[in-house]
Amino acid sequence: MQTLPPLANKALRFGPFLLYPDQRLLMKEGEPLNLGGKAMDILLALLQEPGALVSKGQLMARVWPTTVVDEISVRVHIAALRKALGDSHRSEGIIATLPQQGYRFVAKVRVEDSVSGAPRLPLPSLLWHTLGRDEALGTLKRLLLERRLLTLVGCGGIGKTTVALRVAEQLKGDFGDGIHFLDLATIDDHDAVAKVLAQGLGLAPGHGLAGYFEGRQLLLVLDNCEHLVGPCASLVERLLRLAPGLRVLATSREPLRAEGESVLHLGPLPYPVACDSPNASEAISYAAIELFLARAQARLPQFSLDDDNVAAVAAICRRLDGIPLAIELAAANVEALGLDGICAQLDDGMRLLSQGRRHALKRHQTLEATLDWSYGLLSDSEQRCFRLLAIFNGAFSLNQALELLNCGDACRATLLERVTQLVSKSLLEVDRSGPEQKYRLLDTTRSYALDKLKASDDVHHLCCLGHLRQTKAQ
Repeated sequence: MQTLPPLANKALRFGPFLLYPDQRLLMKEGEPLNLGGKAMDILLALLQEPGALVSKGQLMARVWPTTVVDEISVRVHIAALRKALGDSHRSEGIIATLPQQGYRFVAKVRVEDSVSGAPRLPLPSLLWHTLGRDEALGTLKRLLLERRLLTLVGCGGIGKTTVALRVAEQLKGDFGDGIHFLDLATIDDHDAVAKVLAQGLGLAPGHGLAGYFEGRQLLLVLDNCEHLVGPCASLVERLLRLAPGLRVLATSREPLRAEGESVLHLGPLPYPVACDSPNASEAISYAAIELFLARAQARLPQFSLDDDNVAAVAAICRRLDGIPLAIELAAANVEALGLDGICAQLDDGMRLLSQGRRHALKRHQTLEATLDWSYGLLSDSEQRCFRLLAIFNGAFSLNQALELLNCGDACRATLLERVTQLVSKSLLEVDRSGPEQKYRLLDTTRSYALDKLKASDDVHHLCCLGHLRQTKAQ
């Protein structure tokens, strides 16, 4: 049994692995491993005393201190940990099982100083292939090598983070000093962006960010910037002026509006339009349908796409506007509801899309949560504008929108600003396919906005909605 010294600012090396306990980060030959939270907790518990027997009861007490779980949970997470480590059940591996007793960490462990070697803000690994984004990835790669600040903009659930991570992964060889990734989703303090970045980089208090980036060839990925666009813009402008070798890729639901910024809009995945009737072999070429099939088979391996069900799958993807998160959530219900059940639930509004990935950040778990987040970032007047535009079922002109909204004291210029803000914040789509530019809400977004409208106290415009329905009925 090994006895380890205090592990603050230390790293633990065993075989090809390097574990940074302070950062809860496991590396294999220089690359971060994607390890679940409970599996990491178990690894840290076993490493408190390498070689010592840790019973299942002790693991349950350490890993689930406030939750009642059974031994099956321990076995499931031990299996996940072993899979990540490439370990077997043999005693000469890394983790040994002692039947009816517990587990023992049997690999030789060496303690190292982590200050100089610990990777800072590493790029997370992706668990799935990226579908239907080859064109966007190619454009991103080209622009990032040509320009210094690029913001990837799109509505919630469209896949901005996935695309940003994938392109950063593909560009590793182009940045000699590496790539840093900072997720700002949980940062609420507008004054904390620079501080969080400095802490993530391991900089001592008083050590300037400019001094770190100056002279380095780096890519900095800032994810989920929409609630911090002002602070992010200020920080990025300052760093880019002081560090010529720095490039920045940001993801946001609206542009940063920073000096020198280029913006790339990420749209939905392609899906068959209503007038198309592709067979199964033709339909699989649409990325939205390919994604639905992949996620459905992850839950129900025997599910397949055939000529009998392809129309239903296409209708689901079309109803969900090709939004990857929405498609994933719908596909996860194939086993429980079947395709007809999913279609029926989608006709009933947002309810099907209100349960998502357990360990995702709350506002990224469901499509409804992502829309709640976007809606919450609007001003009161923008929220009202958003609700009222849900009255339009399909495309509408700017004049139609302004006529609907023009019932108060606001002047035309103010109303126009509210509409353009909804476009900028990825809640209102621009349709340039015809001779006149028009606007539309995605079906999923409109369904959400209608729920908000019905729950509002704007009686006059609810009357407008009733009048519109009466007119259509005639």
